[in-house]
Amino acid sequence: MRVFRSALLERYSSLIHGFVHDPGGADLPKISSAHGLESILTVNQIHGNSVFFADCATGKELPEADSIVTRRKGVGVGVVTADCVPVLLCFPDSGCICAVHAGWRGTSLRVVKNCLEAVCEKYSLSAQDAVAAIGPAIGGCCYEVRGDVASRFVSGFGDGDWLYEKGDGKFLLDLVELNRIELRDAGVSEIETIDMCTCCQDLPSYRRDGSGTDKMISFVGISP
Repeated sequence: MRVFRSALLERYSSLIHGFVHDPGGADLPKISSAHGLESILTVNQIHGNSVFFADCATGKELPEADSIVTRRKGVGVGVVTADCVPVLLCFPDSGCICAVHAGWRGTSLRVVKNCLEAVCEKYSLSAQDAVAAIGPAIGGCCYEVRGDVASRFVSGFGDGDWLYEKGDGKFLLDLVELNRIELRDAGVSEIETIDMCTCCQDLPSYRRDGSGTDKMISFVGISP
């Protein structure tokens, strides 16, 4: 099991987190137990921008969402990725934590901003009180898209260094940078990016290996 940490989140003794590659599949009970958590809650990710507040959950079926939020101590929230961008959001003073799954569709739908706004409205918080860690994801070095996807982002976000034209109708798109900008523009001042490209640094990558690839689980919890 390989676990990557955020130096920013490790400043806060109440937070437990990890960006985990568990070859053969993420064993959530094992990962939870290894980190002193009761469980790690996830969602059925649909490449959208909806937010699930786990503390209000009823039933056993995984809800369809791309952000998951809790304020329960001893419980983690996590998202599963294999190139998409995992974002861990924490409000250390209020004990609110969020995990966000941002693929290209979610990023285009501003999933990180939507999560921040929903959490701040529900719990009367401010984005300035949040800290964020962006985990390993496919980088702008490897994420090639065609003109239709590139045009969608230019229309929604304007021009920026996060898009590089290769020629022949192909572009390199930096989803990590787009989500960092989204966090910054929303008011989050403390942001750490773990600079690891899943596609070229031997981590689970759908773009490189196809649908049979492993997955990473990125989680954050509050110590019991």
